[in-house]
Amino acid sequence: MIKNGKSFKCVFLSLLLILLSCFEQSVKADSVSDSDLHVVIVYSSETGKVTENIKLLDMLIGHFSPNMTFLPSSEIEEADLQDADVLFYYGEVVEVLPAKVGSLFDSFTKTKVALGYNVEYLGDDYDFIQFGDNVLINELVLVEGNKKNELGDRLIFQMKDLKEAEVLVKGAGNGKEYPLFIKKNELYYHASYQIDSLFSTYLGEVFHEVFKADHPEGHPAYLRLEDIHPLTDHTIMKEIADIFIEKEIPYIISVIPIYRNPETGEEYHFGDFPKLLEVLKYMQENGGRIILHGYTHQYKADETGEGFEFWDVDANMPITVPPDETPEKKQRSDFQTEDEYLAFLAKQKAFEVDYIKTKVTKGIQDLVSYGLIPYAFEAPHYTMSQSGYEILSEHFSTYIGQLQLGDRDWQIMAPAPYATSPTFLHGMNLLPETIGYVEPDNPHAIDEMMKKAEEMTVVRDGYIAGFYHPYLGVEKFKELIGRMEQIPNLQWIDLQQTSNVVQVDNITVTAEETEELSVNVEYFELLKDSPEFYNPKVKSTADNTMWLFALSAGGMVVLFVLYAVIIKIRRMRTEKGKYYG
Repeated sequence: MIKNGKSFKCVFLSLLLILLSCFEQSVKADSVSDSDLHVVIVYSSETGKVTENIKLLDMLIGHFSPNMTFLPSSEIEEADLQDADVLFYYGEVVEVLPAKVGSLFDSFTKTKVALGYNVEYLGDDYDFIQFGDNVLINELVLVEGNKKNELGDRLIFQMKDLKEAEVLVKGAGNGKEYPLFIKKNELYYHASYQIDSLFSTYLGEVFHEVFKADHPEGHPAYLRLEDIHPLTDHTIMKEIADIFIEKEIPYIISVIPIYRNPETGEEYHFGDFPKLLEVLKYMQENGGRIILHGYTHQYKADETGEGFEFWDVDANMPITVPPDETPEKKQRSDFQTEDEYLAFLAKQKAFEVDYIKTKVTKGIQDLVSYGLIPYAFEAPHYTMSQSGYEILSEHFSTYIGQLQLGDRDWQIMAPAPYATSPTFLHGMNLLPETIGYVEPDNPHAIDEMMKKAEEMTVVRDGYIAGFYHPYLGVEKFKELIGRMEQIPNLQWIDLQQTSNVVQVDNITVTAEETEELSVNVEYFELLKDSPEFYNPKVKSTADNTMWLFALSAGGMVVLFVLYAVIIKIRRMRTEKGKYYG
């Protein structure tokens, strides 16, 4: 009898271990990216620091692996390449490279990619490239498929006498074609220091060859309803929602929780406009996915929807003081000691951290208090400092739109051609906006959006995504959505069916590809600040998670009770046998 009891116990424990193992593997599967390739990027820049162009390269590579290391050419060492799988060199400026760079490139036997200047210093492998005079091009040609797109005049380096090299991208101008991106075995080269605009789209496609990434062809797409705040017309929103529902298209609603009158300071909340709130809930229940678009979409005395909430546009710098104060722009030379300079920077950074965290926390709390569940974040006008992205990454796993590439000038921003996880987003995934929006005073706006959409089809998995302001009315929206539907191989994305996490101190929103939306709220803490808290909607979604844990625990208890009962019966039989024996 003891032997059989041990067998049952072993089976029971084995089942537990299998369940735990499956759970662990599931967690690991969710946490590992598509690729764990380690990519090392060596660069030459004017300051020796990472520039906006280098961050654009970061965005392009982040589609294939977030595991990147950036090093200036003066700092690269042999140890840096020991676990590298792909080695890049980007020459943004002309520079005589240290001899060790060439030696290290020669000793690296895996995939190598060079872009821009200084390729002559990259070792013997790149000796096959010979240069002539620079040439002017105004068109790019993807050789495979012969896909062509016009661009403004650009100078590229003319390569000649290429031996055994395959041309993947050509530049065309003055009736002639010139190699632009070439391949020889596992060596690649881009014959221009420019990687912006259409260059990045074509590079995005040929990088699939570099990384041996056989991504399926298809164009993820979304339409975003922009700047939805409490004063938005609910009738137009309802009409647009019904069009989306009829077409069975999921979409994104970019929401600003509070409208603040810049002249009077009066604030309007969604609770003040129950008809609009009802429509937003209707949209949310029928394919509309809400994202947080700032808290008031303003910093100074600007109208909500027009202002720059996370960037001081007047001073063209991160937000470091309250809106009624003048920020200080100082350099190291303005201070007598390094400690004084660092203390000044720390004070500015501390203000920005508190400012962003407060805005984000209040924004999420306000939305959830009305039963509106945010999935991601979009900065007003796409403007935010580089440290701002790091702060934001503590609260969101997904960022929507375009990215500001540095703190030098807010207008230096760019989209990626596809979803990506660049290092400067600190773990956030970018779902890019790539085709722009319907400009109110531009009669050709939709045509221009469709032209951009066609350019994005160069990339096998290029995003086709834009936004629309509902105040423009329903007719223009019908035209836009109708034109987008004609794009071949379009795949509308649903944020509820992608992995997203939103969290602040008392709220966590989780959406997984194969699971229902989960919303956990510390009720009483939130209720203190949000008297309009929409308890039934949020509580039911939170209870789904609790029931899952309860059922799992209950199942374990049932198994344990059954085990105990069986042991009890066996013991009783044994004792009975002894008594009658």
